[in-house]
Amino acid sequence: MRRLLGLTVLAFAVGLGAVVGYRMSSEAMAVVVGVVCGVLASIPMSLLILVVSRRMERQHYEERYEHRREYPPVVVVNPGGVQQLPPLSSPPSPYPTQLPVTREFKVIGEDQ
Repeated sequence: MRRLLGLTVLAFAVGLGAVVGYRMSSEAMAVVVGVVCGVLASIPMSLLILVVSRRMERQHYEERYEHRREYPPVVVVNPGGVQQLPPLSSPPSPYPTQLPVTREFKVIGEDQ
């Protein structure tokens, strides 16, 4: 059934092309042939542009996410020191209410 439908469509296209070809002037036929040849000539270049752009996109993706695999995740743990702020109702004091907390950092995997 599918083969019969394909042959019917092909026969219709050939018959339509023959009828239109006999009724067209030579200038109109030249325009149609030029358009068809132009479209056929652009197909290889379009495929080449598609292949190159996909390759560049893949390289860009690999370069962008490759560095994420090289470095381990960094986790920063904040010590439990809490700085107390003065209440909002009192005017700010020119003197600090609590001494600043000195922070100590330990880098895991680094010699100490």
